[in-house]
Order: sequence, then structure tokens, then C-alpha cells
Amino acid sequence: MTGLQTHRSLRLALVGIVVAIAASVLFQMAQDGWVPLPSISAYFYSPARGVFVGGLTAAAVALLALSGRDAESILLDVAAVFAPLIAIVPTGYRGRAFVPDDVLPTVRNGVGVYIVMVAAAVVLGIVLAARGGIARRRVVIVGSIAVVTAASLGVLAFTPGLSRAFPFAGGVNLHLVATVCFFAMFAAVPLVTVFGGGERPSSVYRRVYAAVAVVMVAALVLTIIAAIRHPQTVGVLIGEAIALGAFAVFWTTQTIERWRDADPPSILAG
Repeated sequence: MTGLQTHRSLRLALVGIVVAIAASVLFQMAQDGWVPLPSISAYFYSPARGVFVGGLTAAAVALLALSGRDAESILLDVAAVFAPLIAIVPTGYRGRAFVPDDVLPTVRNGVGVYIVMVAAAVVLGIVLAARGGIARRRVVIVGSIAVVTAASLGVLAFTPGLSRAFPFAGGVNLHLVATVCFFAMFAAVPLVTVFGGGERPSSVYRRVYAAVAVVMVAALVLTIIAAIRHPQTVGVLIGEAIALGAFAVFWTTQTIERWRDADPPSILAG
């Protein structure tokens, strides 16, 4: 029962994280007279920062700890690579392409810690794969993405000249990139659940998972368009809120569906 209870707790924790972030943003919005900031990510620059950063970091740990079914595990792990970056690498201040000077040391500190943790996780994954505890392809795929991501951030954050524009690279908002990568990976999870080669859920759950994927893709498109064309309006806020809502719906539904499942099959044989 230990493994089953752990999986239940992790899934429920992911739903709880969404509730916590939403509550924090709504509370701060009320404090501001119900005048919203351009995005949920913009609340990094408000008293809601602690819950925002802590929630996303906790989500990364939960996603990494969850052992999904087949390709689900890889997608969840890749999502875990990008989840903390949404918190560590902030969006522009008040919709503009810059981060206040007093915030940059905090951002660089977070990037440094991220690099250390990626290195530690990759080494641990290699050791476990060598001992047969994790599928090697999982370590190769996820580890490669994590290493490339961490190395790229390190170069952009600490190289003199390049670091002056960080966390923007050539005008590209790295926070938006991390957000899109996270939700893109996660939008694929319900599709794998529905169309994957393993045990398929019942028709009711298939419809919910398919709807979640469609809604999340639509929310991503809205977020990208709003961030590029109207960064100071609430379009990004709406897109992020819809994506987070879909995220919570998926985990709530899957928790109900798999409440009595034994330890899920991993991709160990791959």
C-alpha cells in the first residue's frame, strides 16, 4: 500500500499546488482592489512571490517523483525540468522586457542552484540506470534536455555581456519559453494516456483527457499571442489561468481513475 498511497498523495498534492497559487493570486488581487496584473507570472513581483515560487518548485519535485505509465514518465520528467524555471526565471517587470536590478542577484542565485540540482539528478539517474533501477532511455532523454537547458541558462546568466539582458535572450522572454515548454509537455500527457499503447482508460475518462489536451493547447496559443502582441493586457493572465485549471482537472480526474491502482508500470524494460 505504500507505493499506492504515495501516488495518491503526489497527485493530490499537484491539485493542491494549483489551488494554493490561485488563492495567493486572488488574495493579492483583492489587496490591490481587484486590479489584476498582466499575468499570473507577474505576481512574482508581489507578496504572492513566496507561494508562486514554492508551489512551482514543489510541483517539479512531485512530477519527478511520480512514476507514470510508459511515455508518461518521460513527459512528466521533462515537465519537471521546466517547472522550476517558471519560478526561477521571472517574466518582465510590468509587461516590459527587463527585470529590476535588485531582483537579478536572486534570479542568478536560483539559476546557480538549478544547475547544481540538475547535475546531481543526472549523476543519480546514471547510477540508478547502471544498477537497473531506471530505464536508460529515460535518463538519456530527460538528462540530455536538463543538461542542455541548465548549460544554456548558465551561459546566459553568468557570461559577461550576455548576462546584461538576462533573462531575455535576443529579445526572447526565457520565462515564456519555460512556461510554453512545461505546458506543451503536459498537454501531451493526456494524449499519451488516451492513445498510448498501454491500458486505455474508459470512454468517460478518455473524453476528459482529450478535452484537457485541447484546452491546454488553446490556452498555450492564447498565452503566446497575448505575450507577444499585448503583453500589458490580461490576455496572458487568462491563458495561464486556463492552463492551470486544465492541469488541475487532469490530476483530479486521473487521481479518481487510478485511486485503487497498484504501483503503475514503469518504463523499466525500455
